[in-house]
Parts: sequence; C-alpha cells; structure tokens
Amino acid sequence: MNDFTIYRNYGVLGAEKRNIYTYGAPHLRGVCNDELKVKLPDDCNWKLCENNFGQTMIEAPWGWTYNLNEVLQGNENPCLYALDKDQKAHRVELVIIEEK
Repeated sequence: MNDFTIYRNYGVLGAEKRNIYTYGAPHLRGVCNDELKVKLPDDCNWKLCENNFGQTMIEAPWGWTYNLNEVLQGNENPCLYALDKDQKAHRVELVIIEEK
C-alpha cells in the first residue's frame, strides 16, 4: 500500500489562485478538481498505515501519525509537510502516477 488517490482542487474559496490538495474527497468549496493517483517516493521514510477505525493515515519518520489532509500541501506539485518535535520542517514531494 504505497499509492493512494488525492484530489487537486481549483477555485477553492479563499485560495482561488492556487491549487488545494485533499485526500478522501474533493474540497467542498472547490469549483472543479482532478483526481490524481500518487505514491510516496522510494527513498522516503514516511509510511502509509491504518488507524483503529480503518482510516488511512501516514506515519512520519519521527513516529508521529497524521491524517493525510493535515500534512497534504502544495500548489504545482503535491507534497507532505510536517514539523517534527524540534519544530524542524520536513517536506516530501509525492510522485504522480496517473491523472484522471
């Protein structure tokens, strides 16, 4: 389980001039969207996992688990972005496999 589907949303209220990426469903306030199949790069230490409720989560290299929508960012390209316990920023560019 190294690949997952996200949405590139256009025209989101409050962010009309940039793309907003979401996991699970398109953004409620988006005008339109593209469905993207993405995967984590081979050389990253982030891992997809499931919580007790069956939701797909992502585990950072420092052991913290996040909801994908908490760490999903980007404008031109989707990426994961989070701060570790020392407030050091970590960014991982996702690889786009397929655009629908």
